[in-house]
Amino acid sequence: MEMVQKEVVNSSKSKRGPWLVHRINKDGRVVTRHRFPSDQERQRNCERERNRRSMARKIFSGLRAYGNYKLSKNADTIDLLKALCEEAGWHVEQDGTVYKKVSSEMAQKEDNIDLKLSLSLAS
Repeated sequence: MEMVQKEVVNSSKSKRGPWLVHRINKDGRVVTRHRFPSDQERQRNCERERNRRSMARKIFSGLRAYGNYKLSKNADTIDLLKALCEEAGWHVEQDGTVYKKVSSEMAQKEDNIDLKLSLSLAS
């Protein structure tokens, strides 16, 4: 029997060069080194990324279907976190600033507390 070895074509990355590794040394300076991963390591990384993307796709499709989240078809983890924050009562602005939403009931309670506090201080 003749053994035929199939060549695996990596469609996502055709780059075969070294990986750049940036590290901070004791002095606080950034040192850049070149790392030459093996073909097996490159293949494992591609498989890991493929699995990560498929898991994210399944999570997002489930949230769209069952969680009533308005996520776009190209939603990523940042969009998911924004939707979860909105549900939990936090407001996320476009620049990434996050702050707690204040409902009208909470505002009335705070006004009542301030009024009681000012009345007790006045007497």
